[in-house]
Order: sequence, then C-alpha cells, then structure tokens
Amino acid sequence: MTLARNLAQLGAGSLLLARQRLELASLDIEEELLRIGLLLAGTLVTALMLALALSAASATLVIYFWDSARMAAAIGVTGFFALAGLLMAWRLVSALRDKPRFLAATLAQLDKDSQRLGEQP
Repeated sequence: MTLARNLAQLGAGSLLLARQRLELASLDIEEELLRIGLLLAGTLVTALMLALALSAASATLVIYFWDSARMAAAIGVTGFFALAGLLMAWRLVSALRDKPRFLAATLAQLDKDSQRLGEQP
C-alpha cells in the first residue's frame, strides 16, 4: 500500500512540476509578445513622426537655398537621409543580435531541475 501511495505522490509531484514549468513558459511567451508589440507600435509611431518632421525640414532647407545652392541643398538632404538610414539599420541589427534568447528563463529552470534530479541517488 505504501508503494502505491508513494507512486501516487511521485506522479502528483511530477504533474505539479510540469504545470509550474508550463506556466513559466507561458509567462515567457506573453512577455516576449508584449515586448514585440510595444516595440512595433513604438517603432511605427516614431518612424511616422520622424518622417513627417524630416520631410518638412528637408523641404524648408531646399526652399531656403533654392536661389543660391539648390543642388547642394538637395544633395545634402539626400546624404543626411542615407546616413540616418544606415545608422538605424545598424542599430536594428544590433538590437536583434543582442535580444534575450526565447524562453531563456524556462530553459534555465529546466536545466536546474535536470541537474537536481541527477544529483539525487
């Protein structure tokens, strides 16, 4: 009778452990989705506002230099946009490279669990 009881307790403990790990994994997934959504929304709003501001500034600059140096102003504005685009592309690649690994906390906890199980006789 005690063997059956011990097996039942072992099964219940295993199910509880699996449930906790699944809850941790679901939290990791929710956090990642929220982070991606916020990044996307922020990126879109920022890009829109900057595009409008830069368009207005560019038009103002070219209009200001229209009589004296319109070609130099147009080339300068184009160069500025090209440099800014390259800088932003570099930063985006850097951010993607440095992002945390997906489900990192869940995988770390599973590694701890497997090490603890390996230590037991």
